[in-house]
Amino acid sequence: MRSRTSGREWQDKTARNMLKLGLIDSDPAADLDWQAAADRLADVTIVDADAADAVLVAGVDAANQAAAAGHHVLLLPGSLCNADDAARLAAPDGIVVMLAATGRFRPSIQEVQAVNSAGALGPLGLLRIHRWMPAGAPVSIACLAEQLDLANWLFDTLPSEIYAVRRGESGSYAHLHLGFPGDGMALIDVATTLPAGDDYYSLSLIGGDGSVYADDHHNMHLLYAGGQPEAVRGGEGVTGLVNLLGEFTTAISEGRPADPGTIATAAALRVAEAAERSIEAGAPLRLDATGDGYELG
Repeated sequence: MRSRTSGREWQDKTARNMLKLGLIDSDPAADLDWQAAADRLADVTIVDADAADAVLVAGVDAANQAAAAGHHVLLLPGSLCNADDAARLAAPDGIVVMLAATGRFRPSIQEVQAVNSAGALGPLGLLRIHRWMPAGAPVSIACLAEQLDLANWLFDTLPSEIYAVRRGESGSYAHLHLGFPGDGMALIDVATTLPAGDDYYSLSLIGGDGSVYADDHHNMHLLYAGGQPEAVRGGEGVTGLVNLLGEFTTAISEGRPADPGTIATAAALRVAEAAERSIEAGAPLRLDATGDGYELG
């Protein structure tokens, strides 16, 4: 005999499972993206902070205070300056704490990893990432860490060797060369030297049996409307945020840590710190005997 659920009962169940997210530390432009992402999910709604059961915050102290108060936490990218910051993040039992970085959640990057994890590429040889942005500010450790997290994820291990250089009057260009076990390597360059306007992103992963690419050029379209033609980005919109929120809510409902969690975040920051040490020393660093840190040599 099949039981039937009334419309009111279904609405009550939906309300109980709805994640109420408060955007404590954000800006109006980003708020629009978060709202657009939440609108595409049936189980997430944006609310005032005092009515929220999950919050978006900036900084380790704010994250720990929110977690201690029983809120699930999304931490704004750029909030962590080093691996020690990540290690200080507290996640009490039943509380999910996740860095709100969309690198792993962009559809194009997820497709790259899907092909890679299926073994279609064979042994990995080269990962190439370009991350170019306007503004001219120094390239931060947090910005390096987001790209290094992708390298750790795709190779499924930490790099065994790191050599990095920085250029530009304000340190606005950084180039990283990573060596991985098994002779794989990654070349990553991050720049904040573009003129005002759109940024540019390109990722290529090449293996012994094939290759796969994610490149903004595939999403650019020339618009002719008289005068100088303009390149208009089709892009992936807020889909990366949608996917991130999906993982966040699933982790909460399943009572497990989010993936990636604080361990992966700390690992990426540890590699970024090693890159900074390499820049300062003008020499490569190698993974030490503990397999958890880097030393000159």
